[in-house]
Amino acid sequence: MFDKTRDVAQYIIDPIMFLALVGCYGIKTFFSLLIHFQFGTLFSVSKFKYVWFARFWAVYGPQLAQGPGRDRVKLLIPEVTGVVLDIGPGTGEWLELLDSSKLTKVYGVEPNADHYARLREHIKEAGLADIYEIIPAGVEDLSKYGIELESVDTILTLQCLCSVPNQRQMIRDLYQYLKPNGGKWVLYEHVVTKQKGIIAMYQATIDLVWPHFLGGCSITRNTEKNLREAGEWSKIDLKQPAEEPIYHMVPHVGGVLVK
Repeated sequence: MFDKTRDVAQYIIDPIMFLALVGCYGIKTFFSLLIHFQFGTLFSVSKFKYVWFARFWAVYGPQLAQGPGRDRVKLLIPEVTGVVLDIGPGTGEWLELLDSSKLTKVYGVEPNADHYARLREHIKEAGLADIYEIIPAGVEDLSKYGIELESVDTILTLQCLCSVPNQRQMIRDLYQYLKPNGGKWVLYEHVVTKQKGIIAMYQATIDLVWPHFLGGCSITRNTEKNLREAGEWSKIDLKQPAEEPIYHMVPHVGGVLVK
């Protein structure tokens, strides 16, 4: 009983401790910009948040890719084949898991230019330099880069749908790029809790601060619902990891949807 109470308490405290860690990077970013006289960025809230998150993610992103989610993602990676839209790859922490022998072309859709230097390094390290192309834009501009509707074999989203603007519409737009009769959406995302009452209230309270600290990321998005309703699917296999307790404040869902 004592161990379970301690476990619950840890899950309650973890989001607060995580925000405190991110906050420390915010302070470091502030003084770094001040010392280097980058006042244009320093006194623009949006630009400051952009740089703050990029600097934090450059350190934390690789750690996240080595965490509990790594084994879950590895089980999904064999489904990533053909022409791929890699949405929000960030600095490319997951790229080493891809099997280049199963890939024809990969478009990394990443609008944050602060990630590009490290992303290019990871592309090379993963042996994908010949087939991986960075798309420096959002989903709404994919057609400008020659990517046609119903031309993509696989859409890959790994913990990125939490921060995209107008998530529901973006998911519907991306659905249109999948090939009919077999196009796959492979994902591992954190989502809104399915629990009610105090757990949902606590998660919603944390989310009042979370997006401001983490580049617009929200932990209360109903991503699974939006994916299920994006269009007609011939197969849906989405699950919350069995090892995650019901009181997890940042629960995940992973799996594959087939058009």
